[in-house]
Amino acid sequence: MSGRPQEPQSGSGYTRVLAGQTLEQTLMNLVVGVAAIFVAYIIIFPSLGGVITYFGWLARGKPGDYQTYSTAALSFQYPEGMVAAFISIAVFIPLALLMMRFVHQRRTVWLSSVQPGMRWRYLFVVAVAAAIVLNVVYWLTSGRTDFHWAPAPRVWLWLAMIIVLGPLQAAGEEYMFRGYLMQVIGSAIKQPWIVVGVSGVVFAAVHGTQNLPLLLDRFAFGAVMGALVVLTGGLEAAIATHAVNNVFAFGYAALSGGVASARTLTEVSWATAGTNIVAYLVIGVIAWRVGVMMKVAVKSA
Repeated sequence: MSGRPQEPQSGSGYTRVLAGQTLEQTLMNLVVGVAAIFVAYIIIFPSLGGVITYFGWLARGKPGDYQTYSTAALSFQYPEGMVAAFISIAVFIPLALLMMRFVHQRRTVWLSSVQPGMRWRYLFVVAVAAAIVLNVVYWLTSGRTDFHWAPAPRVWLWLAMIIVLGPLQAAGEEYMFRGYLMQVIGSAIKQPWIVVGVSGVVFAAVHGTQNLPLLLDRFAFGAVMGALVVLTGGLEAAIATHAVNNVFAFGYAALSGGVASARTLTEVSWATAGTNIVAYLVIGVIAWRVGVMMKVAVKSA
């Protein structure tokens, strides 16, 4: 489909930006949107990651079997594996924007917020708040015992990639799970909290093998971020929190020699999950109150 973009109905919340169409169009939104996410996650992301790691293998002089190298790289034993993983997810940003414009007939700015567009000042304020909360919680709990100064080889390269690409990867996941997915599901379901729950379940499930505490940890993160999207009318708070979480989690891992273990995390304790969930809730409340004070739009004009 192509043509002149349509505007959402006045007074629409974030999850209802694609609503107000015929039943046939709504079903198309749902089917095509879910299919696009499936294809991206199952085919596009792995394929792009494979291309990047292949060139990394060539640049290293073809060290051994490619499949062995690729597995090691994508588990973050080599820095190019992190580049491949982060860029593969970040590519969903332009993909979602293209889907929004040419398939769903909406201006791309509606995917960022109901303002519409990205509210950069709000994003920055929430990022600062999230950095403070997450670091305070980390150093009062697991950081005191888990962090040991043991920088990875060429740690400056790891840190540069984490700082530059980590936020892009986080934004890619937010545009996918809290943005595009929630708007597609919301086109058919009026109740935004059901949409938040579905998005949280999908977000937790796609992270692969994990024990129950880690599964609940990730579901809670997805649910809190989804709630923030509904309460603030946009992706800024979720992107800021996710980006800060990524940068510090992988940054501390690089400084303590555990980047690969951070990448392949499959289990946490109940205590760690509980602490993390409390931190997410605190950030959520702060981000919501900041949004209220800054009078960010929560409905389309």
